[in-house]
Amino acid sequence: MTSPEHDLALRNLMARYIDAVNRTDADAWVSTWAEDGSWNLLGNTVTGRDNIQALWQQMMSGFEFALMLPSSCLFEVDGSRASGHWYLQEHTRDREGNTASVVSRYRDSYTRVDGQWLYLSRHYDIIYYGPADLSGNYTPLPAG
Repeated sequence: MTSPEHDLALRNLMARYIDAVNRTDADAWVSTWAEDGSWNLLGNTVTGRDNIQALWQQMMSGFEFALMLPSSCLFEVDGSRASGHWYLQEHTRDREGNTASVVSRYRDSYTRVDGQWLYLSRHYDIIYYGPADLSGNYTPLPAG
């Protein structure tokens, strides 16, 4: 069972991550990752903070803005390691003016370094992508 202290710390980690995305602050964003972290974004996995930050900057450069809003989450803590997932809503406008709404899920593993929780791995799954009226592409998540 996750203690209230760990639950709050993991929620605050995501709050820092989201805040950095919404402000396009690469340094604040990458500070939420462990040095040896790995990120799977749309089937592309990169490892190490520098590579993770480079991929993020590449992705973010295509957007005029990206607004990420976290939703529900669950965690399981085992000592200095944890796992969990987050559901998100995202709204974007690219440099050409195209807009999109996304519903997604991050499947995470976490590590505690010097008393601070960091992302050890994140795997990004898109559940819905398209217009805000939900007429776009929906991919159901597998049961279990």
